[in-house]
Amino acid sequence: MLKHIYLDKLFYFFLLIIILTGNFNNFIPYFSLLIIHEFGHGIIGIMMGYNLDKIIIYPYGGITVFNLPLNIPLNKELLILVMGPIFQILGYLVLKPFYSHIYLYHYALLIFNLLPIYPLDGGKIFNILCGYFLNYLKSFYITFIISIFFIIAVLIYSLNNFNLNLLLMILFMLIKLLKIYQKRYFYYNRFLLERYLYEYPFTKIKIINNGKKFYRDRLHIINFQKEKDYLKKVFHK
Repeated sequence: MLKHIYLDKLFYFFLLIIILTGNFNNFIPYFSLLIIHEFGHGIIGIMMGYNLDKIIIYPYGGITVFNLPLNIPLNKELLILVMGPIFQILGYLVLKPFYSHIYLYHYALLIFNLLPIYPLDGGKIFNILCGYFLNYLKSFYITFIISIFFIIAVLIYSLNNFNLNLLLMILFMLIKLLKIYQKRYFYYNRFLLERYLYEYPFTKIKIINNGKKFYRDRLHIINFQKEKDYLKKVFHK
């Protein structure tokens, strides 16, 4: 799994500052928790049979990227997501006796990561929970609105308390979120195309009246048409 780790360019700049300021000893427990967290995602995903693409480490967090279909079952994606925080908690308990201040990094990383801001784990988990009850696009829009709300809240907090690190993190999250929003229909069309090209063992059936109301983990009847027949017309216009 180590060969899949990539350090972002900003991470090298961050590491240089750490070395120059003599805070390298404080950096070790933080970096250890960060790697353990991402390994939690990676290990469970590999155990489920998914191909790990890469683990990108940023100055203030990381992201584990799999070659996943957008139609991955909700319960499997949820399990992959929650294993990151679970591994981090276990890693914290193991490392706690060796680093007296590790609790500061542990709780800061854990709480920030579980905020309902997409694409943090908390935002993705929120989106999945919405997906059990709402269609794909509605789940996305609600997740986007909640993410913007929490970004504004954290932004106000970071400005009032002048927390530069938190300010940089939240601005980075905002940029990522806006890029994802711009591509929302690209992702939705890919979601539909996967359903047309491949067979998924979904058992629940949902009756809908147009092609913008597809759910995850459901087969659909659209205006009295079977899902495959409807999608065939969509992609063979």
